[in-house]
Amino acid sequence: MITIDREKWADCFDELLPMFQQVFELVEAQITGLPLDFDHDTYNELDNNDLLHCLVMRDGGIAIGFHLVVISAMPRHKGHNQAHTDAIFVLPEHRRHSTKLLHFSQAYIAQKASFWTLANLDPNDRALMWYKKGFVPIETIMFKKLGS
Repeated sequence: MITIDREKWADCFDELLPMFQQVFELVEAQITGLPLDFDHDTYNELDNNDLLHCLVMRDGGIAIGFHLVVISAMPRHKGHNQAHTDAIFVLPEHRRHSTKLLHFSQAYIAQKASFWTLANLDPNDRALMWYKKGFVPIETIMFKKLGS
């Protein structure tokens, strides 16, 4: 049975770490040249302040996907929050359940924010899928590594 719920960062981190590593290796590892090194204090602080939302999808109690969302105020639009996807991932062998995670995420976010943003990684371009889900491109995110 597929379930999706918000979980505390500290409670789900160890179980999700292999999936975090898979997401990181898709593109970010090559672009940044940095190792994956989580700042648990910051993640816990964000979670404790209701800014980080760890949505975990499970099949029979086993984690098969996740959506890390940061929800914060929009200072230029008083009274409105925006949600930004930090990372979203479903194990390849469970991708048939991806739509469930997206639908849950949208309903969850809609209760807490007026807008939802995410970055579409060019090397794994899923723009067409996101268009079909109602997303529209509003900007291009540029990335530049500074220093060593």
